[in-house]
Amino acid sequence: MLSGVVLHLVINCAAILRNTLSPQSQRGAANAISITAMSIFKALGPARGGALFSWAQERQVASFLPGDQMVFFALIVVQFIGLLLTFKPFLAEPYQRE
Repeated sequence: MLSGVVLHLVINCAAILRNTLSPQSQRGAANAISITAMSIFKALGPARGGALFSWAQERQVASFLPGDQMVFFALIVVQFIGLLLTFKPFLAEPYQRE
């Protein structure tokens, strides 16, 4: 889990990116959407994580991705999707006024 200095660094970098990528007139809406999404995922995350962990504990003897390996595989998939969303086709670019 993120904690301490790393947590503050990640949150501040996300806020900087969000404010850089949105024009001044839409910055309030972008902040509201991001805070709403963060609150929803904070509420759903522990429940989903607990369900995944209990499901993984039931399949300790599975031949493909047994138990704890399934938990780490799910974490890797989420991180890979996050990495893909940072590339050019998915990344929103700031609006350039002329």
